Amino acid sequence: MSYEIPGPNLSDVDKNLLIEQYGGETESQFKKTSMMRQFVRVRPVRNTDTITNNRVGRTTLKALVPGVRPASDQTPFGKVQLTVDTVVLARDTRSMLNEFQTHFDARMELAQDHGKELGFFFDQAFIIMCIKGAVAPAPVLGDGTASKQSIGAGKQRTLAAVGDELDPDKLEAAIAAIVTDMEEEEIPVEELVLFVRPKMYKVLANSNKLVSRDFSEGNGNFGKMQVQECAGVRIVKTSRIPQAAITNHFLSNTGNGNAYDVSAAQAKAVAVIMHPKSLFAGETIPLTSDVWFNREEKQWFIDSFLAFGVTVNRPDCCGAVFRA
Repeated sequence: MSYEIPGPNLSDVDKNLLIEQYGGETESQFKKTSMMRQFVRVRPVRNTDTITNNRVGRTTLKALVPGVRPASDQTPFGKVQLTVDTVVLARDTRSMLNEFQTHFDARMELAQDHGKELGFFFDQAFIIMCIKGAVAPAPVLGDGTASKQSIGAGKQRTLAAVGDELDPDKLEAAIAAIVTDMEEEEIPVEELVLFVRPKMYKVLANSNKLVSRDFSEGNGNFGKMQVQECAGVRIVKTSRIPQAAITNHFLSNTGNGNAYDVSAAQAKAVAVIMHPKSLFAGETIPLTSDVWFNREEKQWFIDSFLAFGVTVNRPDCCGAVFRA
């Protein structure tokens, strides 16, 4: 006579169904809270840990002179590389006798919290890199011939006095100055997006011009605390702009020069301007979830993890306004 030793499940819900329910909620919450994929293309990183994007220099025009062979010019190239080498994990443990197996709300709440935290982390890494791009110098292409350079330095403005970020006119003027600088370099305004924290969004919504029926008809509503554009750029409200220095960021290491850490000066950014070409991003492991039981420890492990990276592609397409 033989018998089967029962597993740790307390319910008749199949383990695969637990994974599907948990993973589905995590994925749904991640998509709900994360916004960067709609602004920046995230490339797959497969069979390698490093991907490369080419930077093309400026071509030279010339007039054709009859009887004279036109000279040829070489267009310089540069490149930017991105290495994905870190897995970011959200893990929770539950004992063998727990509500995770039998209570759907517990699975849902935990999954949504994992998705929310990973979404925040994902988006903040992109904003950090855009701030880094705003203070970055122009990359040197080829031998550095000035007429052949096609990518400029990042765009930044520092407000003159403490508290100027709370003045809607001064904040709007600083943002508009960066946008104008980009326009002078033929960067299309309609492709830009402006990120501001909720506090700064409220400041812009108090602008007499941005929400004025006379100056900006249809652009805002003070009663609803809404404002759509500033200097022709779409405004996105987010709390993911760092407010304090960040050290030992999970994605920072010696290989990338602690690229994701944020200095105290960089943490003074109150508005960040981004273009689809501002950043270069890739992922090796998209958001993945797992639910598994460890027989040695006699407990459940509930995991969500992903592996991605992002770096500055074009500094001239990155902008930031810093408080004094």
